[in-house]
Amino acid sequence: MTKRNDTTIAINGNRKEVLQDAAVEITIATRKPVKQSVIVHYLIDNYLKDAVKDLKAQYKVKEDGKG
Repeated sequence: MTKRNDTTIAINGNRKEVLQDAAVEITIATRKPVKQSVIVHYLIDNYLKDAVKDLKAQYKVKEDGKG
């Protein structure tokens, strides 16, 4: 049996509520239960590269003193 390599991350209260609301919205629309973790996995799998690019640019601006 393959050992899982899961981890836990902290999500603040406001973000947790937004995530929970999204899961409820999807569940109501599809009539199939959707876990919050499915949404997080989807976001990572489909949008992480864009987030990395945006954050690198954002931090570079701050380091350059322009932001």
